[in-house]
Amino acid sequence: MEEKKKNNYNKKVLINLIILIAIVLYFYLMNYLIEKILFAKIISIGILFISIIIFEISYNKDKGTIAIYGIEVLILSISTLISFNIIQRFNITFQKYAIFLCIAYLVYYVLKILIIYTNEKRNYLKSFSDIQEIVKSEPMRKEAHKRNK
Repeated sequence: MEEKKKNNYNKKVLINLIILIAIVLYFYLMNYLIEKILFAKIISIGILFISIIIFEISYNKDKGTIAIYGIEVLILSISTLISFNIIQRFNITFQKYAIFLCIAYLVYYVLKILIIYTNEKRNYLKSFSDIQEIVKSEPMRKEAHKRNK
């Protein structure tokens, strides 16, 4: 790949891996610190404010990729907020719930990284093709002429 496109791809993958590691660490810490419901609600509201800040940044910069990160953080906040209701309803421990969410986020980010890789590879291979430059999609105009008798 070209150096610029390769750096762009590496940057996207690195950002997603860092976010994935942060989420896994978050659930690891929550597993040990989650003794009180109030503590979880405070953390959830804090994460909610972070997602609102991310949405504002994406709106000001007019970038959809930052908005996607905001949606991911919002889902993390909601999953933390409803954790005690799910634990009580399904009669499971918070540890099992945290492991389930870690696996769900892991699968999501692995799929996201694979999609990023596939799109970047496809764009790189399309850059070699000059067929679109050769074949123009402009219609040919024919002029009508009267017949001479």
